[in-house]
This record gives sequence, C-alpha cells and structure tokens, in this order.
Amino acid sequence: AVAWKLNAVNSPSAAQRMVEKAKKIAGKAVHQRDAGGGQFMATPRLLPNSFVKPPEKGQEQGTATCIFNVMEAVSATIGLGDDINAMARTCPSPRDTASELACQVDSGIMIAYVGTVAAKLALAASNCAETANIDAVCAAGVSGVIAALGELSAASSLAAPTCSAHPPALPTTKISELGDQTLGGRAPRRRLVIGEGAVGNGVQCGVDVSIVVENLANLGLAINQAVHSANCQKKNWKGSGGSLARSLCTVDIGGAIAYFAQVVTFTQLAILNCKDFLDIKALCGASIAGIATAAAAIAPYGAAIHAGCTLNSAAKEATAGRRRLDDHEPLAHMNEVMRTLRATMADLGQNASSIPSIRDQNTTSEADLRK
Repeated sequence: AVAWKLNAVNSPSAAQRMVEKAKKIAGKAVHQRDAGGGQFMATPRLLPNSFVKPPEKGQEQGTATCIFNVMEAVSATIGLGDDINAMARTCPSPRDTASELACQVDSGIMIAYVGTVAAKLALAASNCAETANIDAVCAAGVSGVIAALGELSAASSLAAPTCSAHPPALPTTKISELGDQTLGGRAPRRRLVIGEGAVGNGVQCGVDVSIVVENLANLGLAINQAVHSANCQKKNWKGSGGSLARSLCTVDIGGAIAYFAQVVTFTQLAILNCKDFLDIKALCGASIAGIATAAAAIAPYGAAIHAGCTLNSAAKEATAGRRRLDDHEPLAHMNEVMRTLRATMADLGQNASSIPSIRDQNTTSEADLRK
C-alpha cells in the first residue's frame, strides 16, 4: 500500500508536500526524544523469560539475564587468553616446585574458562532469543559441569600444598612471579601473574573484579526467579510436569548458592592479584572457596542437564516454540502492526481505506496474462 502511494506521486509539488509532512513527523519524534531525556518515547525491546511473573517483570529478568550471560562469556574469554599465556611460561619442562604448582593451577583454570565460555554462550542462545532453546540449555548444563570440574581441579591442586601442615617455602612474595620460568638469574624482574606477562597482572585483576560483579548480579537474578516463578512451589512438583519444575527450581536455588560461593572465591583472588601479593594462608582460603564453588555449581548444571537433556521433549512441549510470556496471538500482532501503519499514513495525510486493493490496482487483463 505504501509502495502504491509512492508510485502515485507524479509531480515535484506532490513529492515536496510528502517530504514536508515526513519532516514534520520526524520533528515530532525528535521533540519526544528530547522530552524523554534524550531517549525516544517508544517502548524498548524487552527479551522474554519463561518463568518470572508478571510478564513485564519476566521480560526485565530475561533482558538482564541475557546481558550478563554475554558479559560473563566475554570475561571468561579474556581470562582464558591470559591463562594460556601463563601456561606457556610456567609449564615447559623441566619444572621446579613453584612452576609445577603454577602449571597445575593454570591448567585447571583453563578448563574452567573454556567450559564457562561454552556454558554462557549456550545460555545466551536461549535467554537472548524470542523462544526458549532447550537444546542450548542442555549444552549449557554439560559445559557447566566441565567448567565446575576444571575449577575443582585447579582449586584442589592449589589446596594440596598450601593447606597442608607443612606448606612449601615459596621463592617469592609476589603472586605475579610464582612459577614463571622467564625470571631466570639473568632475566629482568617483571610483574607477572603466575607467568601471565607484563600486562597480565592488571588484566587478571580486572577479570577477577568483573567476575565478582557478574556473579553478584546473577545471584540476585537467581533469587528473584526462585521467588517470583512457580517452579519452587511444592504444588507444582506433582504430576507429569513435576520433575521439570523441580529441576528448574534446583537451577535457581543451586545457582544462587554457586554464585555466592564464586563471589567469595574471586574476591579472595582479586585481593591477591590486584595487590600482587603472595600469602600461603590466603591461597589456602581461596582454594577451599574454589572447591566449595565447584561442588555447588555441579548441582544447578546437573539440574540443567536433567531439564534440557533428559526431559528435552517435555521441556520443548512446555514452551511449545511460542514466544515466552507473550500472550499475543500472531493475528493480534499483525493487527497491531497494521494500526501503526494506518496511523503513520494518517500523519502523512493519506487515507489508508481509500487505497485500492491489489485486485483493483491490477490493470492487466486475464487475456493478457494468458498470452
């Protein structure tokens, strides 16, 4: 219809009038933007969420969850690159005691970072979409368990020597220099985070702080979803959908516990890395917190595997491929679009009802079409 109106413009004066009306409408939009503090008054796009009620709050929850999924993936990717650099400096043979300790810790952390990146991207594939991606939830659960096992390996490797009754004597008081083989007798003394390079110390400090902030946000989101969704209500744990509801409740509650433990773990690591300080007791505390975090994370990720993999068909049937928390039928959405189009045309001085139909616009005879 709009294309037909544009094609009907056959004189410079008519085109000028249409342009002037369009400029007038644009001026109104700018005025609305300025009145709204620099933002257009149109409703922002909100991402859906399957569980939190009412729908408006659920959309806010879904949008925030999507944002923090992506942020966590970025932080883990930066940490992964920093950690691989550390392994290149601490793991070459032969290794002394400090290098062996640093290499084991870095190797475990690398697995944790890889699993975290995969898990958060898989969650983003579901949380950032208009419809729930159950297969992505399944993949997130598997990747998350791998990440938890990697963190468990790193924390256990660190706890074994630092929490023993007779901890080893470390050759330096700076965590940036622990195990780095480039600090030989003739090598310059550089600030390194377990061999992560001159810039690595600051990078790792930033990664630690960002992970703390992101897990604090996830803690609040998990608690909010556990409280305001129906998954943790016992009455919904019975019947054919009870197993799925229990799994989703475990994801929320177990996730909140894991997020809190992760905040404790990376807060201790941030203190060490940002101050470039090496202390046996602090390393022991961080390793114990890491072990607790890894153990706590297995529960929600395991529940995600149960919900997304074992109960894959039931979960897909529950979402039915529909837009989550979107009660608008397709025809209602189309009617809304048409109302907006008619209003726009009215602002342009056009009467949508006066536009001829496709059949009326067709001037070609049936005989011509048969030629």
